[in-house]
Amino acid sequence: MARFRPDVVFVKGGFVSLPVALAAFVLRRPIVLHESDSVMGLANRVTSRLAAKVCVAFPALLKGKDKQSGKFIFTGNPVRANLTGGDPQEGYRLTGFHPNRPILLVWGGSQGAREINEMVERHFHLLKRRFQIVHVTGAGKKTNIEDLSYRAFEYLEEELPPIYAITAYVVGRAGANSLYELALTRKPNILLPLQSSAHNHQVLNARFFEEAGASLVLSSPDKLPEILFALDENKALQGQMEAALGKIARPGAALMIADILLQF
Repeated sequence: MARFRPDVVFVKGGFVSLPVALAAFVLRRPIVLHESDSVMGLANRVTSRLAAKVCVAFPALLKGKDKQSGKFIFTGNPVRANLTGGDPQEGYRLTGFHPNRPILLVWGGSQGAREINEMVERHFHLLKRRFQIVHVTGAGKKTNIEDLSYRAFEYLEEELPPIYAITAYVVGRAGANSLYELALTRKPNILLPLQSSAHNHQVLNARFFEEAGASLVLSSPDKLPEILFALDENKALQGQMEAALGKIARPGAALMIADILLQF
């Protein structure tokens, strides 16, 4: 860093980012920090004191801050714009499903979640009565389900936009990026936040979406079929959730952060 003297240093967080931020501060290079979650970890709390600008994805992090200084800025989380442009026919081709029954997308986060995978297996006999299920199991993880109403993927990348295009409901964890994907795609959803997440961030992320009317939050996986069936029957609630998700969505987040970086 001392050799090429960057105009600005962009930091996303985690313990590996702190030495970079400290080096930038010593070299008097401006720091722009982006916090994805609703609560900061230790590294980002330290970095936020050194940063020229702090971009946040959840309004809770603006509380108690001097808004006049303009240091803390609500940007939301950048997500891929093409998530909303998927081809439904490609989604049906990938899954082998049909548009005659609603499709449920279940995920356990980027690494998968044993609890959620086991939940799908445990309740599949009930869920398949009403839904076709796309299940993101996580790398190296799988279930014992073999059924025409079930399609498992270890991970979704290029397939995600067409899968979203045919999805009616989503069940999953409450990681910040996944939540902002839900907001952009406006998918009614049920969240099972990871209770052991660092600084309880998934619980707090989920609480923000729940309080905004954008998500339903479960503490126990065993209540899923009951709550999911009730959601499927409540068109008014679905519409309310879609509207709330649209208000949270920040489709211009990436450009907003880029504009901040270009100020330096």
